[in-house]
Amino acid sequence: SDVCSSDLLNYLGLSGLFTVPSGATLDYGEFHFSSASFVDHKSYRQAQVGEGESPFDGNAFSFALSPFPGLEIGMSNMGYDLNGSSDLIANLKYSPTLIPDHWFDLAVGAVDLGGETGAQRALYASVSKQLGQFRFTAGTGSQRQEQTLRRYEGGFAGIEYQPYQWLTAVAEHDGVNTHYGVKFRTPNHWLGGDTQIYGSALLETDMDDGTDDSYFSMGIRTSLFSSQSKGGGSAKSLKSSIAQSLPWLFSDPQPQVDTPQTFDFHYRADGGTVDPMDQLKRALYKQGFEAVYAASEQGRLVIHFENPVFNRNELDALGIAMGLAANLAPQDMQLLDLNLSKQGVPTLRLEVAIDALKAFYKGEGAFPLLKPLPVRDVQVERAALMGSWGLAWLPRISFAPKINHFIGTEVGVLDYSLALRSTVELPLWSGASFYGDYDYQLKETEDFERGRSFYRWSIPSRWSNFAVKQVIRLPFNLYSSVGFGRFKGNYQEDFDGLFTEALWQSPSGTHRVSFSGGHYNSNVFDGLSRRVSVASYRYYWQDLDLSIKVETGRYWKQDRGSKLEFAFNFGDSKARFYIQDTDHMLVGLGFSVPLGMRKDIQLNTVQIKSSTDFNFSTSTMIDSESGCNCLAPGRAKLAPYGNNLARQFFNKDRLNISYIQAHKQRLRDAFYDWAVF
Repeated sequence: SDVCSSDLLNYLGLSGLFTVPSGATLDYGEFHFSSASFVDHKSYRQAQVGEGESPFDGNAFSFALSPFPGLEIGMSNMGYDLNGSSDLIANLKYSPTLIPDHWFDLAVGAVDLGGETGAQRALYASVSKQLGQFRFTAGTGSQRQEQTLRRYEGGFAGIEYQPYQWLTAVAEHDGVNTHYGVKFRTPNHWLGGDTQIYGSALLETDMDDGTDDSYFSMGIRTSLFSSQSKGGGSAKSLKSSIAQSLPWLFSDPQPQVDTPQTFDFHYRADGGTVDPMDQLKRALYKQGFEAVYAASEQGRLVIHFENPVFNRNELDALGIAMGLAANLAPQDMQLLDLNLSKQGVPTLRLEVAIDALKAFYKGEGAFPLLKPLPVRDVQVERAALMGSWGLAWLPRISFAPKINHFIGTEVGVLDYSLALRSTVELPLWSGASFYGDYDYQLKETEDFERGRSFYRWSIPSRWSNFAVKQVIRLPFNLYSSVGFGRFKGNYQEDFDGLFTEALWQSPSGTHRVSFSGGHYNSNVFDGLSRRVSVASYRYYWQDLDLSIKVETGRYWKQDRGSKLEFAFNFGDSKARFYIQDTDHMLVGLGFSVPLGMRKDIQLNTVQIKSSTDFNFSTSTMIDSESGCNCLAPGRAKLAPYGNNLARQFFNKDRLNISYIQAHKQRLRDAFYDWAVF
């Protein structure tokens, strides 16, 4: 549907007009990034404004996303000079979804949430109403910091007129000043439908700044679901699932989005005397799977395989394997016993009725219930397998960006050190691998150079990590790993260490308990050592596709405390909101997006893997006992290779029955989109 321009980011990093917040929030699952030339000149600044220069002219960068229907979380950074001081703030906004859409839009929010300086801190409430081509907004708020403009306190209002889909005229009064201008954006059907470029021009204002400057902004909005080819449908399906789980939260009934669609199988069984088991085995092997086994055991169709090619998400491999089983299973088979392993270590086993699975893949029935079974080693002769256990001694090379950054400091708006990390993984035997990480520096800002403020966090070109790790499956669904290696982090961080992990999750995957620990000795300073021990509990809420994790312990930087994180899944993308309290308390926002292809390239002598995700996060300090607004990088951080079990062996903590059931549509899509015939 066509969104109003006030549902896009304004100059303060909120969904709204120019400075006035609207009564709506960003659409569910959207991510926005914008850049503006307008700053609040009476907030915390150290830069001096020259004569004849506008005190409002500067650089503001904002990003925001909606991790839950009606909820908007964002970060904004403002400064005059890109190489000068700036201020990073966190924003929160909520619009109750229980209000009927045809009534009005209502939102409450906070600006500069919890920041130490609090120069722009404000609370507000806003109401918007659409009438034809006009939209009216009004509201009020409080802003108690004396050094600010104290906008919102006298009440604010705005009006928008949209004569064309791509153009909106805007007039507003923010409680202090009046602004006039226009907003523009690309039509919805451009850029694939999930992405839109927008901008604004504040052309006239009564701000007493002694200049006639105009102000401009540019931004981009996209759906976090766009990592899937059917991004829009995925957003509607997940919102429907949330509404089914929490009906009291929504005003209008949300129909279940799972439109029946009849499919014809493309993969037909060969006639004649071809052994159906051999044909199924060859079909699985053709997909690029390894250690393939298919046989009848006590009237059950037992399939085992390893997936080295769909590394972005194991769901694609499971969807293809289930689709092939439904299509090629012998007529006398009633149940499918599906087994998945990683480097020879069993990780998942489930049971499902083949007839119900066949109806689902044909679009003639609902997705059947998956029954979790205790994992096991498939006891078969090696000769009966196609491929080998993890193809020992076959190197797997992956590439991913690595970045250290500082946003909103006294020396710059954004400083960063960017490198390309190449990881070589060499399987040795069942459950054992050698790892090596090489970083190649691509670019860094001046403040990361030798002798400058952030040199300590620069990423040089070098071999950074070496490790050997052995993963062991224990009784009662418990997994453990032990390893040793050498790890180089920031300047003069060079440690040799022994490390271990342990992980247990319930049969459905709803609950997970894990531990990460190790002992490390410095190669730079005699007698310096680090001990790491972090325990965590994770709850997965299937209907919301949400993981809630609590962890506590001693972290890599030797800071002690706890961390609470909410991680929202959007296809293969993820948004995280967290609060941590170790030696400093911080609140942060992060996201991860996949880079590269859904299916990796596998050659006879080496496998080239793209980055399965790129992680970026930023945080701001809150309620520090010292009252400082200092930098605290690297807090609440696990040791290197401290989360490998969940990440590498359990599909980034997504390999469980609950997650598979929540993404049933993707299983079918993966078969029809990616199966090789």
